[in-house]
Amino acid sequence: MAYRNWGFWDNPFGTDPLPPTEHGSKLLVGRDEVLRNIKRRLDNSSKIVTVEGLNGVGKTSVVNVMAYRAFSETLRTGIGPLYVPCRKPFQLSVDVDADEFRLSVLREVAQTLIECHAEIPPPPGRTRTTNNTALDRFLNSPQVKSFSGSLLQFGLGYSSETNTGSGFEKSGFEKAVLDWLEQIFPTSTSGGVVCIIDNLELLQTCQNARDALERLRDSLFSVRGVRWVLCGALGIVHGVASSPRLDGKLHKPVVVEDLDEKFAGEIFDNRIRAFRDSRSSKLPLSRSQFIEIYDIMRGNLRSVLSECDDFCMWVSDRVEERDEFEDDFFEAWLAEELETAFYSVRSELRPRALEVFETACQFEVFSPSDCEVFGYETPNAMRQQIRNLEAVGLLKSAVDESDKRRKSIQVTSKGWKVRAYLDFFEDSF
Repeated sequence: MAYRNWGFWDNPFGTDPLPPTEHGSKLLVGRDEVLRNIKRRLDNSSKIVTVEGLNGVGKTSVVNVMAYRAFSETLRTGIGPLYVPCRKPFQLSVDVDADEFRLSVLREVAQTLIECHAEIPPPPGRTRTTNNTALDRFLNSPQVKSFSGSLLQFGLGYSSETNTGSGFEKSGFEKAVLDWLEQIFPTSTSGGVVCIIDNLELLQTCQNARDALERLRDSLFSVRGVRWVLCGALGIVHGVASSPRLDGKLHKPVVVEDLDEKFAGEIFDNRIRAFRDSRSSKLPLSRSQFIEIYDIMRGNLRSVLSECDDFCMWVSDRVEERDEFEDDFFEAWLAEELETAFYSVRSELRPRALEVFETACQFEVFSPSDCEVFGYETPNAMRQQIRNLEAVGLLKSAVDESDKRRKSIQVTSKGWKVRAYLDFFEDSF
């Protein structure tokens, strides 16, 4: 593996969401206000927290780290609501079966509690319930040992078949988990296992998302001891909130925006410290080059990390050892990337489409109602140019098929490369 040869125990530019661990917490930068806003909503209401932001901005990472830090704080102090981050996020499908999804969630919740309990050494003086706090109830829960054995026999997969030999029928298992949750979290202010339903936009339309969530409203979202955070991109949470059956159940979205460029250097430094194996470790990418990629991608962290990894792989295809890195590698790779992106769309960028694209880059995210700023009287008049830019991958829209209106439109990572090429080579047209 290239990164190990360069002195790193793993890829510093991985694009998976940050885990709810100390490692994930150390990597999160610049999100203090968002973390407080999410935590405040969990503390003060039983409503479902919603988080919205562009694809790749780091919504899931923020929720994971918030839950981990809240959990760690309760372990440290022994007081306050106990929030336990679930082991993994959930995703919905258009044809989700409410009963099956509920069962899969309860399995993960039970397994999360078992694993967390095993990892937590009881603090001094807390070997028995003394203050009746959520932490005391959790650490001294008599169900842990019975669950640890029975749950493994029951199986942690997603089969709905009853394993009567395990002593846990489906209904008995559900009741046992629900009873356990109510013992640890007897009130709405006691906390709960923090579960994420991620990527609501994958349901494609607001109507699909509303339908799926409505099927879970009574069977799952009312379970005491499970606290929900819904994450989605491009306006889908706002669309879901319009459902009459979900009225009063959802908080207004906490918006996660792209991080300002001032955090770019800190992000790079944190990742180098977190993943390096030795003082002699060395990457072909410098701090200033990371900041340059960050600027081109307008701070969308997933895109930034992906591009950094692509560059490192580009280098590893050419050299193996750290002492073979050349100073001009980055410039050569960047020129190649920008030229490839630009020339793949050059023939499609007619003057009017180019004008729309350049204005879109000033907005970064916009809607059809902004048509007058683009020089069009109506959204319909601008529609063909938007379609042309989508066809070549420079723009991406979220579409609600129930009303055929575009909710929001954003510039893609390819679009930002083309924008950078045009900035560097203004005489290309």
